[in-house]
Amino acid sequence: MKKTLLLLIAACVMVLTGCNKMESNEKKYLKGMQSDNYEESSKAFSEFCHWLEKDRETMTYDFPHMRQEMGLKAVTSKDGHLRCYSWDTPINDSTHVYANISQWVSGENFIAFSGPLSKLLRVNDPDIKQAQAVAHQIDTIFDLDAGGQHIYVIAQSYINVNGNRRAYVSACFINGINLVHIPFFFGGTERAGSLEFRDNQRALTPVDQLFKWDAENHRFYSYLTDDNYNRIPGKFTEYVLEGNRFERVQTDE
Repeated sequence: MKKTLLLLIAACVMVLTGCNKMESNEKKYLKGMQSDNYEESSKAFSEFCHWLEKDRETMTYDFPHMRQEMGLKAVTSKDGHLRCYSWDTPINDSTHVYANISQWVSGENFIAFSGPLSKLLRVNDPDIKQAQAVAHQIDTIFDLDAGGQHIYVIAQSYINVNGNRRAYVSACFINGINLVHIPFFFGGTERAGSLEFRDNQRALTPVDQLFKWDAENHRFYSYLTDDNYNRIPGKFTEYVLEGNRFERVQTDE
């Protein structure tokens, strides 16, 4: 009995120590990145990226201070195998600079990549500025099963020069230690959506108002906007999952 109690106490101490280490690192890098000194902030950012690239425990840490103070967004797939980080550094009303870090696991392997998700997935689409491998905000990750293969559909958005947001999704899967992009996953195009829309009073629209995955019916919805880039209630492009790809559902309209 006494031995069991000691083991439980030791386990609790290890958990608390791990939590303290994570929060201590988070606060340290946050303070450095908020510095007015360019060299100091750049060094802190580089060290922060290196930490996320090397420490698997960061995949389950919530980063409460960075979420609140620098707008860090961390989204994780339902199976816990993929996590994407993003944050926006607005320079002015029309210029926003985003940063991305991606982490994934394959068996015992932990892999991470600091840089635009588009560069990681080798996507090349000049229509949404992918040719320059620009980082964007990662809004959410949809997990789905396509013909026995686990697919991640990643919804992303960014603020363009007109002050509107543009949103789209791309798809990938984990193959060995690689995160592999699936080209032409949506009925002969690189991705679904790519819609431009306005946010009310600059409030960010929840992603479930832009895209929606219906797991029961294997359907994916991309909501439509009018000529003024406002979302049209109840109007969307519908895709149905057929085997390992989505096909656009034809409508009478």
